[in-house]
Amino acid sequence: MHVLRYAAITAGALAAAGLAAWAAESREALVARLWPKERIEAALASVEAQKQAGLLTDAAYARRKAMLQDRRAGRFQPTMLAVASPPLDLIQNGGFEEVNRNSAPNRSRWLWWGGWSWGGEYENMWEERPEFVHSGKWSARIACKGQAGRIGLSTPPLPIVPGATEYVFTVWAMGEGENMLFLNFESGARGTLRQKVPAEWTQVTLKGAPDAGAQQFTFYIYVIGKGTIWLDDAKMTPVGATIED
Repeated sequence: MHVLRYAAITAGALAAAGLAAWAAESREALVARLWPKERIEAALASVEAQKQAGLLTDAAYARRKAMLQDRRAGRFQPTMLAVASPPLDLIQNGGFEEVNRNSAPNRSRWLWWGGWSWGGEYENMWEERPEFVHSGKWSARIACKGQAGRIGLSTPPLPIVPGATEYVFTVWAMGEGENMLFLNFESGARGTLRQKVPAEWTQVTLKGAPDAGAQQFTFYIYVIGKGTIWLDDAKMTPVGATIED
């Protein structure tokens, strides 16, 4: 558990709003829809619980509480929210610049993204060495430290955008050792890719098709096998939707 638990995004409401509304919408309006009052109150309660459990320093507690109070008052200005018209990018924190320093090494270290592991010895970490960063200050580094298994990152439920016939996920990746990248659309869309990542920055692309009648889907990034993979500048773009003026 960490304070900014993004899995509660109201994806159904986002889908119903339509792509035209997304395209014309201001950053402030989109933030208001992504962070309804009940979600902010739940996050504040989580911060208080973490402080009581000794999981947050006084400085971290004060910073997170102030940020959430600013959200509640409408004063918070996000730095990782993607708003573009067109194309629309459904990924937030795609550059992995917003980190969670209090999460376990085998869980997501990045805000908005979920994370878990199924066996093996892996470490998720933000990477700041320039040669391993595609853009910005940091990239995401996922490294096997011993026995191989599987570790993953996932998006919160993403909305099915009205009129979209497919979704295109792109991410810049580089790797070393016996790595293996596994990308998968799930729970409302279909598409999968497995490939070894080369030792130089390469843009990896996967297209996914929405399931009939689905209202949302989730995207998963798995790392399996040994070796290390670096990820940066992830995007998810709907294709085929009509933008109305």
